[in-house]
Amino acid sequence: MTNKKITNTRRSFLLGLTGFCGANLIHNAQSSAVKANTLESYINSVIQNTQKGTGLTLRQIAASKGITYGGYTQRSSTELPNDLSFQKTFAREYSLVVGGFFGVTVGPFDSNYRYDFRQTDVFYNMATQNNLTFRGHPLIWTEFNSPWLVEKFKSSSTSRAEIDKIFINHITTLAKRHAGKVHSWDVVNEAINVDDGRPDGLKDTTISGVRGEKYNFPTWLNFLGPEYIERAFRIAAEADPKAILTYNDNGIEYSNPYGSSWEEKRRVALLKLLENLKAKGTPIHALGIQSHLQGHRNKDFDENKFRKFLSDVASLGLKIIISELDVMDHELPQDITTRDRMVADSYYQYLSVVLDERAVTTVVNWGLSDRYTWLSSFAPRADGAKVRPLLLDENYQRKPAWKAVAKALSEAPTR
Repeated sequence: MTNKKITNTRRSFLLGLTGFCGANLIHNAQSSAVKANTLESYINSVIQNTQKGTGLTLRQIAASKGITYGGYTQRSSTELPNDLSFQKTFAREYSLVVGGFFGVTVGPFDSNYRYDFRQTDVFYNMATQNNLTFRGHPLIWTEFNSPWLVEKFKSSSTSRAEIDKIFINHITTLAKRHAGKVHSWDVVNEAINVDDGRPDGLKDTTISGVRGEKYNFPTWLNFLGPEYIERAFRIAAEADPKAILTYNDNGIEYSNPYGSSWEEKRRVALLKLLENLKAKGTPIHALGIQSHLQGHRNKDFDENKFRKFLSDVASLGLKIIISELDVMDHELPQDITTRDRMVADSYYQYLSVVLDERAVTTVVNWGLSDRYTWLSSFAPRADGAKVRPLLLDENYQRKPAWKAVAKALSEAPTR
């Protein structure tokens, strides 16, 4: 898609957020015998039929292009089983569900290192009961870990050998839990922090803070060295040879129009990490780009730079997963109509670029409905208004953001 085409389609999109042409979506819609206005009328009628559960859904539009479209529930393991309405709506729009935070919530509960999977199995059961594929997240998270592991890291008596044993056992136990039935695993999550001053750009938690607070104790990097990332992938591949193994990270989407930016430095460090892993023959299959977008930063999204980054990743033979997509609206106007339109534009601006890269095979929204979103606490609005970052409103009705995503998917090249 040329830059001129992107500009023109975005302009028409902003003017109306009306129907979109669903070429390639319905039977033989590519045929010249099917007129665009007929398709547009059809798809608009489908959108209006949401409550009946009929017509095209995001998972169907995506599937027609060879793309998997999924989501994270943002529900707890105690809430989810009893909310069948939510599960039905989720399964209508998404074909994949992200499991709970394995590396954080799952841990040994006795001296024999037996693991308690009751929380995370709730999400796997939802997948099997609703004909969804299952995605695991994450095996190793640099900063956030279960309390039992944090105590090990903090203890002055903990040896490298002990952490190494825990490392191997932890990855193996988690990855084997549903081996052969998992779409993908985030093997290592958020291991980069260019502010820590390491030449390789890796995050050192004895220097880095967690959202501004000092960690002040070592984690995987300090005990096992930078090769812990490569080793994690090799251990995971042995435990589940069929899963897509992914490195997942954030803060790489934008660029400072006035010069070098923090995000650009992160892209450089990330690409270097991926190149090194591939050069060593590491069994890494994909990059997960979290994509927590900021609705007030559309001007900072440099389409050409991001296209180049995606192309560079693809040239390594890696697939790309948009792994945690949402749009923060905490600095947008309070008026709902205006805000929804701006959030929708952020989705469309980003996805119209991202989906042009055929290496992008999976898109995951970090939530389904505005009723349940982590951004209510992570990025609340100063005016007290409820945040509206997702595709469905609190009553599970499709918003302009849904139409924006559907439009971007409909325009994407087929994989």
